[in-house]
Amino acid sequence: MPFMAAAIPYIMVAAAAVGAVAAVQQGRAAKAAGEYNARVAEQNAQYAREQSALQAQQADREGRLRLGAIRAAHGASGGAAAEGSVIDVLGDVASQNELERQDILYRGAARAGGFQGTANLDRMQGRTGQTTGYLKAGQALLGGASQSYNAYQRV
Repeated sequence: MPFMAAAIPYIMVAAAAVGAVAAVQQGRAAKAAGEYNARVAEQNAQYAREQSALQAQQADREGRLRLGAIRAAHGASGGAAAEGSVIDVLGDVASQNELERQDILYRGAARAGGFQGTANLDRMQGRTGQTTGYLKAGQALLGGASQSYNAYQRV
């Protein structure tokens, strides 16, 4: 039995070391998870930018088709291409088309910005998790050393 009593402080130190290693590993895992989530969010941001660029191209194409249809209808009705009202209508439609295209690009940039903000937050949370792991490791080591010393004093 005296052997067991003498071994208690060493067992407490070993338990503290295991707890410290586990805390460090938990912190590393938190950082890795944060980094992974950040990469996914950055990919989503890139997809949002690409998607809005494609939608803007499509809206631009549709706008050109609308302008062509207006010109064709006006020409078919016997009107001259340079008449004032037709030019006004074409100008208004062209302006509306450009406004729609820019709105699509703006919404895509806003979505991308949201994803980028999420990526930054994920990275920050990962770093915080890693720091917390190191602090918990230090706490486990200091607590284990203190308990071990108290147990040694009693032996």
